Amino acid sequence: MLVALVIASIMLTVATLQLMPNPQTVLHEESQRLALLMEGGATSSQAGGQPLAWSGTGNSYRFWTRTREGEWVRIDHDNLLHPRVLPQAVRIGEVSFNGRRIEPGALVMLSPELAAKDFRISLLSDDLVSDVVGNGLGKVEVVAGKAP
Repeated sequence: MLVALVIASIMLTVATLQLMPNPQTVLHEESQRLALLMEGGATSSQAGGQPLAWSGTGNSYRFWTRTREGEWVRIDHDNLLHPRVLPQAVRIGEVSFNGRRIEPGALVMLSPELAAKDFRISLLSDDLVSDVVGNGLGKVEVVAGKAP
């Protein structure tokens, strides 16, 4: 009976460890999600001719749209572009737009024009860094970042 309990506890421990995502996996998944959302937002902006923007600070980010009056309003009820909170261990690091570092919470424009601006958004988790990088052609990809 004791041997069966030991084997069962070992199997339970192994199963628990496999179900707990490691920080590197979580960071990579969140970076991929953000890259897809940024690319999709840029494509949507170009297709509809409507300017969109992204902003993030701390462990959350959101997308914005511009009204006809030129005012930026947060997108709250879109299936894809609604505000998001990152997992507890992941946070937004340095953000640059058009080659210049911008302040936390500043807008990264997703232009409706075909010539987009470059941007880089760093996501951090412990000592890990992952960068979401967009180029002037509208392509967005995830690249390994440098440790802070």
